Amino acid sequence: MFCRKSTLLLSMSLLVCFLATSGCSSATPSGASARKDATKEPAASSSGNAALVDGQSITIAQVDERVAKQIYDARQQALEQLVTDTLLEKEAKAQGITKDALLQKEVNAKLADPAPAEIDQVWEGNKARMPGKTKEQVTPDIVKWLKDQKGQQAQQSYLQSLRSKYKVQILLEPPRVDVAVDDDPVKGPTSAPVTIVEFSDFQCPYCSRAEAAIKQVLEKYQGKVRFVYRDYPLSFHPFAEKAAEAAQCANEQGKFWEFHDALYADQAKLSVPDMEATASRLGLNADKFKSCVESGKFTAEVTKDVADATKAGVNSTPSFFINGIAVVGAQGPEAFSEVIDRELAKSGSK
Repeated sequence: MFCRKSTLLLSMSLLVCFLATSGCSSATPSGASARKDATKEPAASSSGNAALVDGQSITIAQVDERVAKQIYDARQQALEQLVTDTLLEKEAKAQGITKDALLQKEVNAKLADPAPAEIDQVWEGNKARMPGKTKEQVTPDIVKWLKDQKGQQAQQSYLQSLRSKYKVQILLEPPRVDVAVDDDPVKGPTSAPVTIVEFSDFQCPYCSRAEAAIKQVLEKYQGKVRFVYRDYPLSFHPFAEKAAEAAQCANEQGKFWEFHDALYADQAKLSVPDMEATASRLGLNADKFKSCVESGKFTAEVTKDVADATKAGVNSTPSFFINGIAVVGAQGPEAFSEVIDRELAKSGSK
């Protein structure tokens, strides 16, 4: 869902583990792999500094800001497990049975065996990865995997029904990052109660996929959302940096969004000659556009966007901040709506 390497393991014993690339990211992780002393937490400096590098301070506040998302994710994971356990305990008590018996009754007992067509589909999609195996040999494992997947989905649906029944309210606040709007292209009124800042890369395929969701969100929340587009060209995308600069050149002529849409619509045409052709097709002054791109007029502007993104903890695209709350990857519109609705309710604008 975002331009970054990741893996999704689908637990199928004799079948393969499927590797799914979900996005594009910069090569350096944002502190998640930093080693911690598990035995003793060192005291913070009385000056508020965590380190000095050639006299330049790195403060405790900077460290806390960098790890805030990891801390929140850990709390959220623990909270979800506690909520699940509490829901199952309440419902099991109401029915006079154990939690295990409840799940067996409401979930496992209602699972149907996979249809032959489902088994065939999994086999056809994976047989090339299992040389020397016949369909008959792996069918039991396919059946088990399919039932496991259906079981997980059924359990999630059941837990969702319990959340509604017992009126679950999640009060845990996500961390907020102070992200500047800068002077970048904007859609929506300045007075909107919700501001979405996107850091994106014109060559990232997941950024292109996110476009449909963003358009739906802006249409749904007209007048209530301000959308700001900022650049975060990734170093391994050779055309991304110049495309970001070219978009600023188009912005100079009042055609940013048209140019933006055209680049994402055909990411195979990001070379300078292709972008010049796109600019001409959109009615831009060709000579002015070409001069702007060749001169590197907006190199510093793009560099500033990257610096602001890095400061905010961005290391993959697309990355969004909804009133400072991070939403990472090419999410569906519902992921944005969940945060936006909460923010609108807080502001009294819903």
